[in-house]
Amino acid sequence: MNVFLIILAIGVLAFLGIRYFLFRIGDPVNRKVSDSYFYHYRKNLIVHSPMGNWFELGYFESESDVESFQPINRDFGKDKKDVFWKGRKQAVDYATFQVDASGIIKDKNHVYTTNGKEYNFLGIIEVADPKSYQLLDPSLSEYKRISWFKDANAVFYRSKKTEGDPATFKPLNDAIAVDDHFIYSIIHQRGDGIYAFEVDEVIRKHKRIAGEIKVINDTYVQIGNAVVSAFTKEEFTLHTFETIKNTKEIDYFTIVVNDTLIYKGIACPEIDIESFEPLDYGYAKDSKNVYYNEKK
Repeated sequence: MNVFLIILAIGVLAFLGIRYFLFRIGDPVNRKVSDSYFYHYRKNLIVHSPMGNWFELGYFESESDVESFQPINRDFGKDKKDVFWKGRKQAVDYATFQVDASGIIKDKNHVYTTNGKEYNFLGIIEVADPKSYQLLDPSLSEYKRISWFKDANAVFYRSKKTEGDPATFKPLNDAIAVDDHFIYSIIHQRGDGIYAFEVDEVIRKHKRIAGEIKVINDTYVQIGNAVVSAFTKEEFTLHTFETIKNTKEIDYFTIVVNDTLIYKGIACPEIDIESFEPLDYGYAKDSKNVYYNEKK
């Protein structure tokens, strides 16, 4: 009996010791607002731990004032004198700082991005006007909506200023945008395979051409009797037809216009459309040939 009690006591002490030294988070500050801000389990501190998963995602002991701290949303919070993001104090104007319903982060002086140059600290979106900065088009699908913004003077894509006209600019798909005067390529990355790197640029490429706009798929757009895309080394291709009777999407890279197959912006008139069949791993075939990336 004594041995059992000794073993039980050791087990309880071990559990309490592990809990005391390893547990980092205690009660949430305000669970209704944030699932990531907590009181420290044993210190008089505010802790930021993403979704409370300190074991896998880590935690940060904030220097905020414990008595006055309140979360603003999941990752933002403030105390009586400072604003915090992920527990870190941010260099913003305290009195006018806000995160609005659209997710726009701003104060009276600047608009901010969470993709700043310094990790875990807000970056300033240069030349953005905090008074007029807003969503470009609230009707866009969510993943597009949160990428496009405008102010009184410019259009911004993923926090970068573009040459687009804020009054008439419209992204059409993942690759092409227009305003009343120009056509733009939306470039997400450059390079191939392991050498690819993100750029997130919007580049003015061509004067706007006349005609009705029809989005063919995520990468091709028909404007009048022309089809435009942002593939090729030039990052823009315009194919003009005498007339366009029909278009057909094959996949992300490939469409058919009338009886011409276009692959990554390059027309392939030698391919027989009637017998064309895409295969796996970049291969395809028609009645006469087998192709790899649409090359015989």
